[in-house]
Amino acid sequence: MSKAVMTIHGYLTDTGDFGRLYNYLGRYDEVRAVEIPGHNGEVDMRKFTVTATLKAVLEAYDKLARKHDQVDVVGFSMGGALTSFLCAERRVHRAVMLSPANKYLNPMLFVDAVKFYGNKTVQTYRSAEGNLREKNNAVQNVLAPYGENAATTGKIALKRTLRYFSPRNGIAFCDIVKICNTMVEVASPISTPVLVLWGKLDELVPYRSVEYVAEHFVNASVKVYPDLGHAMLYTNKDDVIIADIMNFLTEGGFDANVPSRDKGASDGNN
Repeated sequence: MSKAVMTIHGYLTDTGDFGRLYNYLGRYDEVRAVEIPGHNGEVDMRKFTVTATLKAVLEAYDKLARKHDQVDVVGFSMGGALTSFLCAERRVHRAVMLSPANKYLNPMLFVDAVKFYGNKTVQTYRSAEGNLREKNNAVQNVLAPYGENAATTGKIALKRTLRYFSPRNGIAFCDIVKICNTMVEVASPISTPVLVLWGKLDELVPYRSVEYVAEHFVNASVKVYPDLGHAMLYTNKDDVIIADIMNFLTEGGFDANVPSRDKGASDGNN
């Protein structure tokens, strides 16, 4: 049986959203990284329109479906919403939605962040041995990886989001999400097996988006990471996420070891 997988990246980002995941998709007969119009290579956001985006996603799926028996889809953020659209419109075999932007803007971010960092600080102080200085050092060491992830998100925002955002393409994004949700609601309940991954520190997508997907997909599995934000596969915990994705796509048949980034693993970006 021939199998293919396609990835759909997010709004104002590019195919690099999936990082090292590409290194583990070699068991598929074909891997297709969908390029949202205007976003990749020489960025030209004038090409980012509702029609062009939906056409790119549908054509990419249809080309794979004509060649292969099964097509899986992995989407991030806006790509997650587009993945839900594909599941409503086509016979997707299995789908993964990372921080799907079917709903967006997270009003609970500040509260959740304060709770998370506050609890981490208190727990570390209580468990650390030594004087106040040593306890402070312990707290800094514990929080350092999360600081790295926050810095990574900031770099992405400066390099891509803030640089290329405009009211025009913001409206196009909103219209795309509306169409995705309309098609999902029309096709609901949708039987495609889906895995929805979300971080409680997500800067953009609220948990109600996860709930929305689970409401309309009868075979939805949800995993919440308490210590991750929106840019999930850019973080130093991408090894955990990749393993979760591959275990779902292979229906528990993934037996490879995914090394953490601090062990010198390459990015593997397409």
